[in-house]
Amino acid sequence: MFDSVKHWFDSLGQQGKLFEHSDDELLHSALASVLYHVISADHVDARKKNEFQRILRQEFDLDDDQVAHLYRAAKASAADVHADLHTINFYLKPDPVMRMTFMRKLLQLIDVDGVHPRELDIFYEALHEVFPEVKNIGDGEDL
Repeated sequence: MFDSVKHWFDSLGQQGKLFEHSDDELLHSALASVLYHVISADHVDARKKNEFQRILRQEFDLDDDQVAHLYRAAKASAADVHADLHTINFYLKPDPVMRMTFMRKLLQLIDVDGVHPRELDIFYEALHEVFPEVKNIGDGEDL
């Protein structure tokens, strides 16, 4: 019995992660790129950069050097945000709660110093990639 309780406690920590494969460099790069697109939509400041770093540390258990490397790579990248969102969506856990948690993390980052229209554009693009069924809500076809 104690082993099953211990296993349950151990698994609680794993369920908090958004992604199935947190050790994949492609996923790290895609998430860093999307987050950088958000923080650079109006300007990058220390608060946004700190939130960017916190999200990467939390989701992938990365150290400061790895996070700094991803930040520099994302900053230098000319990657398409849509392709990065597609990669993120591919690796997200199939659980809708995890998908909403990802969207919540984007909102937290957007809300660091007020909402910029380009940040909202990225948020809505992410929403449509992660939850494609919401694309047509409100366009009259669902009535």
